[in-house]
This record gives sequence, structure tokens and C-alpha cells, in this order.
Amino acid sequence: MKLTKKKPDKREYTFMIVPHRDDKIYSLRVPIKRLKLIAGSIATCLVVCAGLFTYQAYTVQQAASSQSELQELRANKDVQEQKLVVLAQKTTEIQKQISEIEALENEVKRALGNPETSSTSRSGVERTERSGGQGGPIAKNNVDSLQLQLNSLEAALKSKDASLKELKSQLEERNQKLARTPSIWPTEGDITSRFGWRQSPFGYGSDWHPGVDIANSIGTPIHATADGVVTNAGWYGGYGRYVEIDHGYGYVTAYGHHSAIVVAIGQQVKKGDVIAYVGNSGMSTGPHVHYEVRVNGREVNPMTFMQ
Repeated sequence: MKLTKKKPDKREYTFMIVPHRDDKIYSLRVPIKRLKLIAGSIATCLVVCAGLFTYQAYTVQQAASSQSELQELRANKDVQEQKLVVLAQKTTEIQKQISEIEALENEVKRALGNPETSSTSRSGVERTERSGGQGGPIAKNNVDSLQLQLNSLEAALKSKDASLKELKSQLEERNQKLARTPSIWPTEGDITSRFGWRQSPFGYGSDWHPGVDIANSIGTPIHATADGVVTNAGWYGGYGRYVEIDHGYGYVTAYGHHSAIVVAIGQQVKKGDVIAYVGNSGMSTGPHVHYEVRVNGREVNPMTFMQ
């Protein structure tokens, strides 16, 4: 097969410049090859410029994005540091509160006769077991670790607070019971008749004496031997002028033979309050107070309650 040789492109383009006036007309003849070369060069320049512009725009965008990320990281760092400071302060405060509660808890336990659990080491140093103390190194840049410890301390504080409230309730109950338990002498004086069987002071046989007699001068104050409520105040047969007090917890005290009564039924009285004065009313051989203690309705020896 015979190949046909391609003829060179000899075309030319003429560019003419025609002035507005009657000046000379300029013309320029340019071969097609040169036009193609110029057009290619221009296209290449445009492509290169477009590439450079795109790269520059991308670079600027990346720089702006990096700057924004850097600012965000700095802001997050500041927030984290602030959280660390706040969490550290809260942790210190809660640890202090736990220590204070433990100290108070131990005082209450000692008051209740239930001292804190302790053991002695081989070196002879006494060790006390406590549940509130916690510690260990914490990464300064780890908010989560500090938050976990804070949560643990808050739980321990809540548990300690509940335990302390329970102990406080027990202590209040104990103190209330102590306040309502007869424990002092109703008046000063000498015991002239004790609890139990005795020779009758009226000259015949023996009789059962359900209390103790304490002799003193007429008008000597008589005191309530525990907190309670007056359930009887007035004349009561052989007791003469008589006062009875219900202290709760099964305790009742009775006082007889007064010269005067200074309390009324339903009145609340405290241990040591004056309720009457020594007299010689009712079946009595001389000025004294007859004092009884009853536990759950049964008469018991008052001497076991008189300190």
C-alpha cells in the first residue's frame, strides 16, 4: 500500500489595522503554524496559572483550617484546665468533709460505747480502719480520672452522711432514754425506811413497803428524777398529797406525803425540776417523801436508780 505524504499546511492569516483617519493601513501576515504555536502557549499559560491559583487557594484554605483547629485546641485546653481546677477543689473539699464526718462519727461511737474499729501493727502503732480515705497519683491532664475519683468520694461522703445520721439518731434515742430513766435522789435527807418487807411504823406486824422514805424538814424541795409527764397530782389516800410521773420506756415514779404540790396533770417536767415540797400528809409518822419506781408496772427497788 502506498502512503500518501501529508502536505505541509501553508495557510496564512493576515491581520490588518485600519485607522479612523486616512493614515496608512498596517497589515501583518502570520502563518497558521505560528498561530497554533501562540494559541498553544497561551493555553499552557492559562492552565499553569489556573493550577497555581488553585494551589494557592488550597494552601490558604489549609492554613485557615489549621489556624481554626489550633484555636479550638487551645480553647479546649483552657476548658480542660479549668475543669481540672474545679474538680481538684471539689475533691479537696469532699475529702475534708469526709475527714470531719469520720471524726464526728468516732466521737458519737465512743459516746454510744462503740469505739472505732482499730488494730495494732507489729511495730505497736495503733491503726484505725476507715472507709473514707482514698489516694494515689492522678494525671493532671486527665479530667476523666479526677471525675471518677470525685464520684467515688461523693458516694463515700453520702454513705458517711447516712451512717452519721443513723448514729446521731441512736445517740439522740440513747440520750432521751437516759433523760427519762430515773437516776437522781428526789430530795436530800436520810433514808428512814427501805424497799421491801419491814416492821410496820404504825406499831403492828409487818407490811410491804413499795418504795423508800427519805426524811427531811417540811418545805424541802422534791425533784423529778427523770424527764416525763405528770399523770397524777393531788390527794391519793394514804399517800396524802401525791405526784406520779410517766417517763416512758416503761418507767413511772411516784412521790407521796407532800406539804405542797407545784405541778399539774399533763405537765411536762425535766429531770431536776421541783414538783413538790416535803410534808407529813396522809399516813405518815413525820416529814418525809415516799419515793417509788415502777418498771413496766412492777415495783422495783428505787435505790438501784438513785445515784
